[in-house]
Amino acid sequence: MPELPEVTTTVAGLNEVLPRLSITDAWTDYFSHTKNKRNDTIKSKKYFEYFRKEIIGKKVKSAERRGKNVLIHLSGNKTVLIHMKMTGHLLHGKYEWNGKTWRSTEKLLTDPFNQFIRLIFTLSNGKHLAFSDMRRFAKVVLFETNKKNEFVDLAGLGPEPLDNLSLKTFKTQLMKKPSGKIKTVLMDQSIVAGIGNIYSDEILWTAGVHPERRVKTLKDVEVKNMWKAMKVILKSSIKMGGDSMSDYRNVHGEKGRFQNAHKVYRRTKEKCLRKNCSGTIKRKVIGGRSGHFCDTHQK
Repeated sequence: MPELPEVTTTVAGLNEVLPRLSITDAWTDYFSHTKNKRNDTIKSKKYFEYFRKEIIGKKVKSAERRGKNVLIHLSGNKTVLIHMKMTGHLLHGKYEWNGKTWRSTEKLLTDPFNQFIRLIFTLSNGKHLAFSDMRRFAKVVLFETNKKNEFVDLAGLGPEPLDNLSLKTFKTQLMKKPSGKIKTVLMDQSIVAGIGNIYSDEILWTAGVHPERRVKTLKDVEVKNMWKAMKVILKSSIKMGGDSMSDYRNVHGEKGRFQNAHKVYRRTKEKCLRKNCSGTIKRKVIGGRSGHFCDTHQK
């Protein structure tokens, strides 16, 4: 699932290509294939008809990230929220309808991971903003921009890790779940927004903290080490364009590079890379998610 660095990378790309363009049309096939349809997302045909009517003719003002959500702000006090979930990513370019689906002839957009087009926005410059989502888990909704802080998908999010989050506030947030396992708590979006499976593993490996430690057992120095690691790792991944070990691509269809810098994530059975550590990377399901950790230096 795209996490803070990937969503930040996507938003930066959108802000390069979208502002001042208008949306002239929209298409989706989500409601044709999705079971257990909800009536408040574009996976409902009725909702998509409302969604399409509201966005056509609107001009793109800007994009921003909140947690793992992409927010595309439009004229007329409208904002499109896209949560990319497991396999979604936004792509910008020229697409054509081939009678079955949308395809592009642009080299990077022909990457196999960019071929699962579920949503298309036609833009006033003749190009498109496409959304590729192999597993169809993504969420797309519309809300009034001036009610952003009240909108249900955003109202419960915790502070942003890179927005002047102090060590004191970080510790206070963690202590809201004193009996929780630290990996699970780090991924709780109401505690800190934007961290998921990849970066929780990398943060804990760097800080030397075992992912199953209960929050209340953490020493102040361990919390500080996690806080420092969080900021360094997230910033480093943003500079690398995010992590493309799985499906993620930026708006131009390009891979990020952070997967080449993993210290622990998906390195099961490999030797620990920490200097002078003789440990081996283990994998264990923690809170329903795969946790990767060193069996020696993470205590």
